[in-house]
Amino acid sequence: MCFCGICGASIYELALESKQLGLCSGALDAANGIVELKEHMFVTSTKDGGLREWLLDLPAWEMYRQDPSGAIESGKTYGAKISATSNTTANDILHCSCHCKGVQFDITRPGPSSSMLHSPWPDLLMPYFENASENSADVKWWIRTGGTKYLAGTCACNSCRRGSGYDIQSWAFVPKVNIQKTNGDPIDFNLATLKRYTISEGAYREFCGKCGAVVFWHCDERPDLVDVSVGLLNAESGARAEEWLEWWTGRVSFQELAQNPSLIEQLAVGLNDWGTRKTANG
Repeated sequence: MCFCGICGASIYELALESKQLGLCSGALDAANGIVELKEHMFVTSTKDGGLREWLLDLPAWEMYRQDPSGAIESGKTYGAKISATSNTTANDILHCSCHCKGVQFDITRPGPSSSMLHSPWPDLLMPYFENASENSADVKWWIRTGGTKYLAGTCACNSCRRGSGYDIQSWAFVPKVNIQKTNGDPIDFNLATLKRYTISEGAYREFCGKCGAVVFWHCDERPDLVDVSVGLLNAESGARAEEWLEWWTGRVSFQELAQNPSLIEQLAVGLNDWGTRKTANG
């Protein structure tokens, strides 16, 4: 994987044996009518199906399209799932790491200190083009499911797209007090291979300088609440980490700004349908 050493954006992937070049579609200024999502790959490695559960109209292949023998049947269970009501304690710790393991940290369960901060509303919950972000009632919107999980959602803004190289970025909203180094010390954004890119005045993105993985997003406006890239969470249940996260299904953040509107619209519909099915199934 080749990525920008300054901002961390993934640009392309080169298969050394076949010399096949794969361009990261998020690096394009325009994708609608140019890029078409055809299939999911390596779905079984997600354990729970990952984003495929939100984009069900696409076929899923375990290997690259040249190897159709790895086809995955629709509706397949990808791995052992942990129920949303599984036993958890406030002392649970979730280990997180990037691909090269240069960046490693832990997340702890919400506790009393997780609510001792203030944050404006995110566009995920209150679209900025319709509402002001001010959270005058001081709602602790990042704490979910009776205080046992964190809110997570998908984003299609240009900043996330250009910073990651991909059309869809998944974030979990975690108080800084619940993010710690693997030795238990408070996080300080100076982890081994972690690099910082200043997106704009007061807004920052961290990524691994070795493998390019997106790690954190945070800003001066809400310094005590950090966006953690969900792909780094090593949850037992799988990529969606549902025993730790409650996914917002009512909207894709900044979906109005998507450079591939058809893809993001498909994602938004799939998220809503998935949420409706989960509610119906209890």
